[in-house]
Amino acid sequence: METVRKPSFRLHWLMASGLAVMGLALVWWLTYYSQWQGPFGLLGVKFSCLTGDPFECATFREFIGPSSIPVYVPAIWWAGLISMLVGFYISRRNRI
Repeated sequence: METVRKPSFRLHWLMASGLAVMGLALVWWLTYYSQWQGPFGLLGVKFSCLTGDPFECATFREFIGPSSIPVYVPAIWWAGLISMLVGFYISRRNRI
């Protein structure tokens, strides 16, 4: 009797590390911007600060002022996203 082997999807380390970096960036973003009107106050406007640096984010930083939490840097989110996508591509390519 012949068994059919199903292809398995293995999570590449680059994809896993990218997801971890994105998760840390999300926590950092929420922690930093929650200093102004709490974690869910103006969340829709604050959400744009996760991936970019529009005018509203500069305004929020002015309202927050000096803080013990470092200013959030969107480049960390993008680095995690790129790492995750490259890891996903490698995982898919190795599966074929």
